[in-house]
Parts: sequence; C-alpha cells; structure tokens
Amino acid sequence: MIRHWCEVMGETNTARTGADAVAPPAMLQVWTMAGLDSAGSSRSGAYDELFARLDADGCTSVVATDCEQRYLRPLRLGERVLFEAVIESVSSEKSTALGVGRFVTTRMDLRAYDEARGEKPEEATPAATHRFRILKYRPAARPATRPEADADADPDADPGPDAERPAAVRPRPVVNRDTAGFWEGVAAGELRFQRCDDCGAARFPWLPGCNACGSARWTAEAASGAGTVYSSVVVHHPLPAAFDRPYAVALVELAEGVRIVSNVVGIQPQRVRIGLPVELVFERCDDELTLPMFRPSTRPSARSSTPPGDAGQELPELRISVTRTLVVAGAIVTRDFQDVHHDVELARAKGSPDIFMNILTTNGLVGRYVSDWTGPGAMVTGIALRLGVPAYPGSELTFNGHAMTDDSGQMTISVIGTNDLGTHATATVTLAAAPASGGRG
Repeated sequence: MIRHWCEVMGETNTARTGADAVAPPAMLQVWTMAGLDSAGSSRSGAYDELFARLDADGCTSVVATDCEQRYLRPLRLGERVLFEAVIESVSSEKSTALGVGRFVTTRMDLRAYDEARGEKPEEATPAATHRFRILKYRPAARPATRPEADADADPDADPGPDAERPAAVRPRPVVNRDTAGFWEGVAAGELRFQRCDDCGAARFPWLPGCNACGSARWTAEAASGAGTVYSSVVVHHPLPAAFDRPYAVALVELAEGVRIVSNVVGIQPQRVRIGLPVELVFERCDDELTLPMFRPSTRPSARSSTPPGDAGQELPELRISVTRTLVVAGAIVTRDFQDVHHDVELARAKGSPDIFMNILTTNGLVGRYVSDWTGPGAMVTGIALRLGVPAYPGSELTFNGHAMTDDSGQMTISVIGTNDLGTHATATVTLAAAPASGGRG
C-alpha cells in the first residue's frame, strides 16, 4: 500500500522503502478507509443512522471540505492500526455553492501495535489524531458552465478574472479635526503618526491626547515606511464590489513602534505571513482616493519580531498536471471509492461537471511537496488542510510554500495549491525540528 501510494503521489522519500520503512504521515486516513467491501466497514450504527437521516432529508451528495491530522509517532511496517471515531458535531443547515446541507465533523484517535513483537491490541500505543469535516448536501441547480467551487461555498471559491462585478467605489474615510493631519500627510505622500511632546510616546491611530501620559501636546512625524506584518487575515467572502478578490488585511508594525491596519499588495494574499517585512506604498483607488498600503520588502523592519536571519525560506514551486489517471489512481490508493472521484456520469448526476480529486490525494500531494524539500530526515508532526476550488482533470496544480522556524526549533510550512479556478487548497505543515540541511530548496 505504501509503495503504490508513493508511486501515485510521486513521493521518492527513501524513508518509505526497505525493511525499516515508515508510512508517509499524510497517508494516515488511508488506514481507516473501509474500501469497496462495505461488509468490512468499521463504521458504527450511529454513523450509518446519521447518514441515513441526511439521505432521507435529500442530502444525498457528499464532499470533503477540510482535515487536520496530528502525528504522535511514525507508523512502521507490520503494525496494525486501531481507531476510535466520534461524531463531534453536525451543523445546522447551511446554504452553500453546492446546495443546502449540513457539515459533519468527526474525530479519530488512532493507536497501533505490532503482533510480530508480541504486542496485543490492548497494548497499542497512541499514533495520531485526525479531525475530518464533510458536507452532506442537496445539490443545487448548476449552470451549463463549469462551477467555481466544490466545497462549502468555500471562501476560497474564486469567480474568475472575467466575472462581472457591479461598479462601486471604495468606502470613503471619515476625516475630522482629529484625523485631518493624517490625511493631509497621505496627500503629501507621507504616513504620519503622532509623537507626544511631553513623554515622547509614539501613537497611532491619531488621538487628541497622549494615551501614555494624557498630554494634549504632540508633533506629527512621517514614518520611514518600513514595517513587519504583526498579524493578518485573508478576506474571501462576502466580496465587496470595490475590492479585488480575495484580499489581505494586515496589522503592520512600523519601525517607529506603532501599528496600522492596512492592505498588503503585490503578493498572493494567502502568502502574507506573520514576520513578513513590508514597505509603504500609496495606491490610487480612484480619481479621488489614495490610500497607504504595504508590499513585501527585501529589508526587514527595525522592530521586526522575527530576526533577519530567521525570516524564513521560500520552497521551490511544484507543478502537477491533474490528469484523469491521477484523479482515479489517487482515489484507488487512498481507498476512497466515492463515485464523484471516478465515475463521470454519476459525478454529473450529483451536480459536478466532471470527476474531481479527493481530499486524501490533495493531502498526499502536500505531504510529498514538503517531503521533497525537507528530505527523509524531517519528522512531520501535523498537517491541517482546507479545500477550496476543485481540481478537475485537464488542469494544473501549482504548489508554493514558505517555511518559518520558531525558537524551539519547530518548523511551520505554509502551503498553497492553486489552479486555473483559484486556490485549491491551503495547508499548514508542522515539523518537529528544522531539517539539518535547512532544506534542499
């Protein structure tokens, strides 16, 4: 099973071969799949009853939306895997791009033991945890053209570059006597903050008095424009007509010690990360409005919370052709025999224009992407993945990643997989420690 899985995913990690082989971490869910023989399913009666009720309510279609896996130790050849599953939650009815349905979240705790070493099932030790979410839904009416999303009207769904949008302008800022000096600075090409004349404290946003000492005396200063992303969020939905889709909103810490909320441009929104050095730019939104924004910078901020030497590393890009063979083979090696992943007619009957890649294959490709870069020595401790737009045969998946290491030596790799429809998947991969080589990228 490991050999076939690696062949389909394109993984060549030497840790997967030989008598001491360990299973790829991203393969975790495969060991819990029932396969074609429904009699061999270990699903409980409660789970079957839940699905029967959802089916009776018209929610006959199913699609995976996201999963989160934590790996406590490697699974080795010869071990037997046991797991216990709990239905954590069933949502109220939600309206999605696919149709009206309910999200079902399950959690699995996996243990393993080795009979060859004389171990018994009751001696099985914890190996991993797995949280998995699906959408059971009533298919919505589909247009004749290919849809843009296959999961939970997901915020990652992208209407495409040619989609028509209603004409609109950006909301206008409120300018009053307390903020007029800031907007005068913007008009002059400066990002101005206030500095207290009495205690010297810098402050932003603009206030009539010092929040450190209460003094009403202050002087306006122009920021250098160097900063660091302190926190960020990507806005996907709803999409205001005046904004590009999606867009990144960040709390930027300036070199002068104050923080400002703004947009980060010049980079894929999903690649904006904490610690990213940025620099000030002024974007003309329309004939009347210019706003201060930020773009990635090659120079770290003077007050960056991330030391310059630890700014992280970009992983090399990986492109994968999504062929019909890959979609079907991925479903086979992951033991996922849902018809929407191999049967075109049944996939269309359930509202999809074609078969599409399953989440287990996507998870496997993310694991392969990281493994290609780290080499065989790194220990993956977790993968959290969320699906966006589908991956249909005939498209191409492009993976990009950024690695950061914290003070404890744990490495976190942010991975984005995109195709012609938009963002197919976003994932966070954690490693126990940074690879000794620092990566092979």
